[in-house]
Amino acid sequence: MIEYDWTKWTPWTELLRLDLAGVPNAPGAYVIAAGRSIARAVGTDDEGFLDIGESGKLQDRLWGFRECVTVPKTEWHRAGWRFAFFGFDKHFPVPSLRVRWIGTGTKAEAVRVEGQVMLAYLRRHCELPPLNYQFNWAPFEEDGWDLLERLEGRG
Repeated sequence: MIEYDWTKWTPWTELLRLDLAGVPNAPGAYVIAAGRSIARAVGTDDEGFLDIGESGKLQDRLWGFRECVTVPKTEWHRAGWRFAFFGFDKHFPVPSLRVRWIGTGTKAEAVRVEGQVMLAYLRRHCELPPLNYQFNWAPFEEDGWDLLERLEGRG
């Protein structure tokens, strides 16, 4: 997986208590994860990724996820809405969730980072995290459609 200068994992309960004050309201990418491993199509995701995302305003984006998982039928964040609607909290209680992020200079850079993290995850597990329903094609658009062949040493 590509190495980035991520923040440390922050327990979701801490973000609720801090009212997200520690999250910059600037561009960046983020990962919301369960507090445990998750079996995947291929292997086990030991970090328990549930959602990989990006935003031009991280604080607002994570606020939207928090609202959706704590206030029924709220629709600020699609992954948060799916988490609540489909009862993910039965398997991944909200207080056990954790989040980390990386600030970027621009929204375009945030999209690029999200795409690279998604691609690394997809290559490792042959599927996206459970709350992601759309793949970010930025790595292919930037680096060419033969990217997989090159990454796998076939091109």
